[in-house]
Amino acid sequence: MRKSLIKKTRIMLCVIGTIFFILLIWTVWSNKALMVSTISISSSHIPAAFSGFRIAQVSDLHNSEFGKNNTELLKLLSESRPDIIAITGDLIDANHTDVGIALGFAQESVRIAPTYYVTGNHEAASPQYDTLKAGLEEAGVIVLEDEAVSLERNGETITLLGLGDPDFTVKGDMFGETSAMVSTKLKNLDDGEGGYTILLSHRPELFETYVNCSIDLVFAGHAD
Repeated sequence: MRKSLIKKTRIMLCVIGTIFFILLIWTVWSNKALMVSTISISSSHIPAAFSGFRIAQVSDLHNSEFGKNNTELLKLLSESRPDIIAITGDLIDANHTDVGIALGFAQESVRIAPTYYVTGNHEAASPQYDTLKAGLEEAGVIVLEDEAVSLERNGETITLLGLGDPDFTVKGDMFGETSAMVSTKLKNLDDGEGGYTILLSHRPELFETYVNCSIDLVFAGHAD
C-alpha cells in the first residue's frame, strides 16, 4: 500500500511538474511571439472622411526584437499600410533597458506612418525615460503625455488623446485614486465639441473610467 501511494505521489508530482514546465514555456513564448490581430470598427459617430482609416497598434515590446533591428515587425507594419502607428507603452523594459533598440524601432516606424506614443509602467520605472523621450521626439515620434491632438482627413477631424502612465504620479493604488486622477485628466482634455475621440493608454484595467468619460475607442497596452 505504501509503495503504491509513493508511486502515485511521484506520478502526480511528475504531472504537476510537466504542466508547470508547459506553462513556463507558453509564458516565455507568448511574451516573445509576434502576434497580429485585425479589428474593424464601425460607428455612425466616425466622420465619413475616416472610412478605411487604418491604425496599427504596437504595445509592450519590452525591448524585444523580431528579426535583426526589428525587421520582421517593421515589415508587418509596412504591409498593413497604416495611416498612423500607435505605441501604447512598455517600449522598453525597466529590468534591462536598451534605449538603442527602442529608438532604432521608432526611427524606422516614422518612415512608415506618423507615430504616436504613450508611456507604460516600465517607462515610469526606468531612470532612462528622459533619454528615451528625447530620442523619440528627435526621431519624429509624437509623445503624448496627457495631451490631445487632432487628426485631419479631407476636412474632417477626430481627436486623439494620449495618457501618461499613472505610475509617474501614483505608485500603487491603495485608495483607488488612480481612476479619479485619470478621469480628471480626461475631462480636462475634453474640447466640448462632442467629436469622435480615440484614446491611447497603457492601462486596460481603467476601461470603465474611459467609458464614463465618453471615450469612443481605446487602444490600451497591458500593464504588468
